Amino acid sequence: MIYNRVMDTLEELQLHGKTVFTINDASMLMKKPKKYVSKILSSNRKVKRIERGLYFISSSGGDNLYEIASQIVFPSYISLFAAFQYYSVTDQVIKKYSVISIKRHREINLGENIIEFRTMGRERFFGFNRVQNTYIASIEKAILDSLYLNMPSFSYVKEAFDLSRQNSLLNLKVLREYAHRMNSGSVNRKLSKLLHEDDEIRMSEGN
Repeated sequence: MIYNRVMDTLEELQLHGKTVFTINDASMLMKKPKKYVSKILSSNRKVKRIERGLYFISSSGGDNLYEIASQIVFPSYISLFAAFQYYSVTDQVIKKYSVISIKRHREINLGENIIEFRTMGRERFFGFNRVQNTYIASIEKAILDSLYLNMPSFSYVKEAFDLSRQNSLLNLKVLREYAHRMNSGSVNRKLSKLLHEDDEIRMSEGN
């Protein structure tokens, strides 16, 4: 089937979970040259440009920045402060969405928000899940990524750690297993500090 109408093309892309799509994706569906498709897309109000050759389908109910940010580079996932906000373990309202990837990519301004990319080696690229069309770090991995990259500062990581435990979101066994896989002395030292301070607080509350 040839999708000549832009709206038909957008509906087909969404049907296959492609809120973020390339000019090639649209060109193949429409069976039209990329130059022509690019011109058509640029005039459509539902389509927003991320960067050259890459677009997303805007929603009247508000754009899902998590979904958009995690699909710009493959493979990648959302982590750090953005993940803390996703799990509601910080009171901070973020404007910067941090993406972990094994590939380098320039920072992107998307409206009032910023999408930044942080590289990590393949051996430390794990601990994330796909939730609908969003790739997001588990809370355990988000904490460890933050300790590894020193982003955000330790006080915010501690806040996220404490709230994660209070809300029963954190699995300490998984946290320790992931820390071992990170193979970082710095991460282990900072994690020990987090766990030690948490134990001291619980002991004092018990008294």
